[in-house]
Amino acid sequence: MVIYYCEETINKRREPRGMDNYKKIIETCAAQEDKYVFESFTRKDAMELGRLIAENARRTYGTGIAVGVAVNGLKVFQYVDEGATIHNAEWLDRKIATVTQFHKSSLRVWAEFEDAGITLEGERLNPYQFALCGGGFPLTVRGAGVIGVIAASGLPHLDDHQVLIDTLEEFIR
Repeated sequence: MVIYYCEETINKRREPRGMDNYKKIIETCAAQEDKYVFESFTRKDAMELGRLIAENARRTYGTGIAVGVAVNGLKVFQYVDEGATIHNAEWLDRKIATVTQFHKSSLRVWAEFEDAGITLEGERLNPYQFALCGGGFPLTVRGAGVIGVIAASGLPHLDDHQVLIDTLEEFIR
């Protein structure tokens, strides 16, 4: 399911506005988190999934991004494509930290914070260690729970999220 909304409901940065839109994002992300569950997940899977995310971003958006995959707290895959920078690699770490902290997609956490009117600082979380934006998604294994994170950085944050979802749809098939 694509999260984009019609032009009347988004601002110039393609971010949904208003509480109804935040609630829609929260519901959509929760459904995606329930849908994309693995039976098992290995480091070889991490490498293949990370490579596929980078390829899909390049093919769909025509630009390179940074991609990271962490499993059990260990970053087992990272790729920074042409056009992406150290800045994008740093955002990967922040998105991974957000998903690891909350066991939810970083887009869902962003929408929940916006909907509730709270901030990272208000929750005593360092904004230089966490990211409130799309582009991080939990890796969940049936029977084990969240075991890791996939992350993308280099596109607008809704697109970072969407390239992960599109790739998961292709990868899990």
